[in-house]
Amino acid sequence: MVEINHMELEMNLVIKITTLLLFVVSVPRCSVFQRNQGEVFKSPIPSEWRTQIKIPTSGLRNYRYCEVLATFKNGNKYVTEVYTSMTFNECPEEKWSKLKEDTLRKEFNAENIMLNGPRHFVATRAKEGSGNKRYNKNSSFGGIQMMLAAQIDGNIGTELYTETIVKRWNTWMFTKGEEIYKLINDKNEEYIMQSYSKFVDKNQTIENLTQLGSKLKLPRGWKFKTEKTKKEIQVIAKGQAFVVMDNLGNVYQKIVK
Repeated sequence: MVEINHMELEMNLVIKITTLLLFVVSVPRCSVFQRNQGEVFKSPIPSEWRTQIKIPTSGLRNYRYCEVLATFKNGNKYVTEVYTSMTFNECPEEKWSKLKEDTLRKEFNAENIMLNGPRHFVATRAKEGSGNKRYNKNSSFGGIQMMLAAQIDGNIGTELYTETIVKRWNTWMFTKGEEIYKLINDKNEEYIMQSYSKFVDKNQTIENLTQLGSKLKLPRGWKFKTEKTKKEIQVIAKGQAFVVMDNLGNVYQKIVK
């Protein structure tokens, strides 16, 4: 009876927020995902029924969430799983503050664990992409339930202003008239901020991102830019998102034209 109720809850959730969710939300019975090449990676992090729901009724902008990045050895290579609390909860501080990377690393026998948050979205909306790759797993970390949302080939990258390729299929949408924040590299390629962070500067808010340029330690030839959208902007990832992080932990995705 409990399992049936959980399944009904998941189905109702998907119906209500199809246009909002970034990924397919579903409840798996095993912790397995399929790579494009056909190789199956079995994560040691256990999967579970979904029990937590927190839907941002007014859109994603400024919605609080957090992530757990877990790296495992896979043969002679590494794979990093990215878990997000998006639509599950708003990363409750009383639980998030108690999580320790080393404790989680030992618990799951991981090569590396990175706690990424709390974070807040700058994008207004998101929608699922049309790719055939799906991450189908829910897990908990210290009582904070999350879903597996993406994968990175390799260990967790820590270099600032350096591209990391994230395997996901989604579109970030920025509504007409919203203020957006961009990094422009020395090749004139643009990256738009998808989320800002509070784990470096706890006083950072969406209201003071306009002044962010004076706080960034940009590489030579890079620029920071603030502008208001004249029309809706869509930033699409079709299996690969090229992402960079600034020195305050804010994350930007390349605008691929």
